[in-house]
Amino acid sequence: MKKLCDFLAMTELFDGLNHNVYSDYCEQTNVHLFWKGEFIAREGEESSGVGIILEGQVSKQKYSADGEAATLDLLQAGDTFGEDLIFAKDNRYKFTLEAVSAVKVVYVKQADLYEMINRSPHMLTNLLGLLSNHITNQNKRIYTLSQRTLRQKISAYLLDLLEQQLVEENMTLEESLQIVSTQAVELPSSKEVVSRLLAMPRPSFSRELISMEKDGLIKVSGRVIWLSNLEGLESGVIGDFAPFE
Repeated sequence: MKKLCDFLAMTELFDGLNHNVYSDYCEQTNVHLFWKGEFIAREGEESSGVGIILEGQVSKQKYSADGEAATLDLLQAGDTFGEDLIFAKDNRYKFTLEAVSAVKVVYVKQADLYEMINRSPHMLTNLLGLLSNHITNQNKRIYTLSQRTLRQKISAYLLDLLEQQLVEENMTLEESLQIVSTQAVELPSSKEVVSRLLAMPRPSFSRELISMEKDGLIKVSGRVIWLSNLEGLESGVIGDFAPFE
């Protein structure tokens, strides 16, 4: 299970921790496999701890009474879920988690998490960081969905993808402007999935991308989107939460 420990060391929850803090967990835990379309957790089920995605992509869904689903978020390898329920009195999921592809997950149960925190208080700092980022991501999604038009929503979403990319690369926007290749982002999933994430029909999403390309704002190549006119994209969104203001 050394490979699992090495992977966990790269996640935000285990960042900076000595392997001795969680090496026994790596040896004892089980990896859970879910196939595409399979439910990982359903709304109303109790959370058993923090889930960590090892491989694949997971869609966070909210289903209405008539069975219609709204996509709340997309989770990738290294992302977690359930951290916001670990200390909650009501630890039932308020959403459904569905595998977009084949997915591998491990769970850190509440008792194991408490034991690791006792061994290293730094893990509590990591957990608080996860919760803080969870709130920040929710605010970003609210900001994106608050845009009035399809173009504004897409622009806000693409700018947020670029901001995330620059943070990961430890690069400023000014530095990225000097390197053309860094002004491209890749959609995290298919256009069908992303359109649901932006709460718009798939055909409308595709038509607006074509329209934005004709207007010189972007250039689309499959899932890769080149941001040809950053100023034009940024000027189109509304509110005070624009990434580069």
